[in-house]
Amino acid sequence: MKRIYRFLHSKLAKFYTCIIDTIQYMYEMMASIFDRRIRISFTNFWVGFHKLKHSYEWIKRIEHACSFSKSDKKCSFRIVKYYNPQITIYSVYGDIKKIRNSTAQVKILCNGENVEYAPWVQYKGNCIDCVDLSLGFNYMKADNYIRLPNWFGNWYERGFWDCRSKDEIKNILDTADNAKQQYQKIKFCSLISSHDISGLRTKIYNNVAKIANVDCPGKLLHNDDTLHSKYNDNKRMYLQQYKFNICPENSIGEGYCTEKIFDCLLSGCIPIYNGWSKNPEPDIVNPNIIMWYDELDLENNKYTLNEIKKLHENDKLYRSFVEQPFFCDTAVDKIYDIINKVDEKIHEILISKKII
Repeated sequence: MKRIYRFLHSKLAKFYTCIIDTIQYMYEMMASIFDRRIRISFTNFWVGFHKLKHSYEWIKRIEHACSFSKSDKKCSFRIVKYYNPQITIYSVYGDIKKIRNSTAQVKILCNGENVEYAPWVQYKGNCIDCVDLSLGFNYMKADNYIRLPNWFGNWYERGFWDCRSKDEIKNILDTADNAKQQYQKIKFCSLISSHDISGLRTKIYNNVAKIANVDCPGKLLHNDDTLHSKYNDNKRMYLQQYKFNICPENSIGEGYCTEKIFDCLLSGCIPIYNGWSKNPEPDIVNPNIIMWYDELDLENNKYTLNEIKKLHENDKLYRSFVEQPFFCDTAVDKIYDIINKVDEKIHEILISKKII
């Protein structure tokens, strides 16, 4: 009986979804007769993408790219889900066939995941063979590819993706210095994570916790509720009270660098880090500020833990260490040049496809 009930429930759910999708399609089709705005859709993004208004951040970026010329031509957009999108932005949280089979005039892939590992291996190569513009973290050469790691658009804090000028980029980078100067580092170390697939975070935690208490407000090794109860899940505000933050990447891949180290640095914290390189973002992040931890290099780890202990126990040494710049002098220009390059490319594509 339960099997029959589950079967009928599944069929009814699919039928209901089909009806809703058909109504939505008809509505979008009728609206297009009167609404001449450029139609844009978002496919294969994570659950909650639209609720957090990330789609509007993308639209603002494309609007800026549309006016990326002396004509200052302004364009307006409306989001569609089904009917004949002119521009479709893709992520990697779904079947790649949706990209290959798409009839959108302009296709843009935005990939922040490590495609060397499941479940994203189908996106290895960043779809440069089937999209007009591919944005990813890898170092690769193609006319339609630009390296844009996902720390550019940290969707939970203000990211560089929103910036329109060098001054705006500088203002974000300056928050690291402001955090170092304005907030007392009254606590030792934190680890904010929901999982530990490789086991590295737990290993670092176990070693660092021998020096002093490590607070873990995430699901992993949870021992602190204040990130949610006191800081309303604002990661950077929470980190401002800490000297160190354990923030290794989820996996290793050439060029794979996420928001983890940037959240740490912009909060005025010293990162205890592991990733693809000891210099993860050349000419942007100052590698001298990183406490590198590599589980395969026991001598290095011994040195790193000793340095952490010395800085924690000697306030003068700690202050001297954090007074060094967290970001390189070239960081503003490099970040701006990358964003500028994306805008130029989007503008070029929209012109060539006669979208604008």
